[in-house]
Amino acid sequence: MTVTQIVPRQEQVDLDALLQRLSDPQTRAVPFSDAILDFCARFSTALFRDPEARRYPELQALAFWMRKSELTRIKAEFESLQSETTLLMPRGLVFHVPPSNVDTIFIYSWILSVISGNTNIIRVSDRAAEASAVICRIFNAAIAESDPSVGQNTAMLRYGREREITASISAVADVRVIWGGDATVNTIRSIPLPPHGQELTFPDRYALAVLNADAYLKLEPADRQALAGKFYNDTFWFDQMACSSPRVVIWVGRQESCERASTVFYEELESEVSRKQYALATGPRLNKLTFAYRAILDQPVTRFRQAGPECAVLTLEEVSNLDREHCGGGLLFQAYAKELNEIAPLIIRRDQTLTHFGFTRDELRNLARLLNGRGIDRIVPVGHALNFNRFWDGYDLLREFTRTVYIQS
Repeated sequence: MTVTQIVPRQEQVDLDALLQRLSDPQTRAVPFSDAILDFCARFSTALFRDPEARRYPELQALAFWMRKSELTRIKAEFESLQSETTLLMPRGLVFHVPPSNVDTIFIYSWILSVISGNTNIIRVSDRAAEASAVICRIFNAAIAESDPSVGQNTAMLRYGREREITASISAVADVRVIWGGDATVNTIRSIPLPPHGQELTFPDRYALAVLNADAYLKLEPADRQALAGKFYNDTFWFDQMACSSPRVVIWVGRQESCERASTVFYEELESEVSRKQYALATGPRLNKLTFAYRAILDQPVTRFRQAGPECAVLTLEEVSNLDREHCGGGLLFQAYAKELNEIAPLIIRRDQTLTHFGFTRDELRNLARLLNGRGIDRIVPVGHALNFNRFWDGYDLLREFTRTVYIQS
């Protein structure tokens, strides 16, 4: 079977031969090899400098995360996970199936897998957006200047929904990573893995933001503007379709404070959207307007506010009245709560990320204990919603991409 390879170079390749090579244990690297770390540093620098890549803020965020100092920090964390009686070793061949709507996500999971020593196959959708092409071009250029071993342990393949290709790769995969909606996860899950195969799934998820109204009102104007900029990055990158982009804002405090704070906040956010020159395409904008009107009819919405042409805010009567259906594109639900812990009954298993402002560490930890696993895997400050790290959706990816070898002397 012949497939289109786009990394480490664009060509038609025989799939069986490729799988045989990547399944060979001799193709794997040792965890955190110098060759891989040097490649990542080279790739990061190229993303920072490339004029086309600099047009995409998400690629600049990726480059920042890949910088050598960050990977050195992750290496120290990896080494701390081992002991006198345990070693972490590569699992083998990791098959990544990323979504088509978030261009950078496959690089994050690939990095954590490849620095752990694994070989990798990445399926790039034939519907992937422009940023994916930029990544692959820079990726290939960086590989050409790196140690030859780097180009031997990764292949990116472009194909559509051909089940036979996915089945052939899955049959020899030691780990399969599925990013996408529930339907995508269920479809690919129906394709068998080897008996020892492990599967990580990242299905439809939801995100919320909680803001302390009194803390917000005490901010200086410059700090309010800065917070609006951070919230903009969380929300409007990927047109609010990333799993960790907030879709509801819950103001915590007295009713009067919450109303005053939200008024000022959305004025700042409107200005930020205008400064960033964000513009939604006509189709998604009409879809957002239709969704908002339907939500007004079907849900206990008490107020509809248009915060500029690109941001719509629907205020809910109670914090508990929240439907997870969402259209993206800059639509926000909002609600008020007297205390942070009041949001606990609202949380369900689908909820992934909670961004926060104005709360202490103890308050956030108490909320997490109160939730007791019912939902929320990430609690991060506003501005960090899209910041990827080894802890994602409740997984520790450094551990998931390695096997623990126990040694008793």
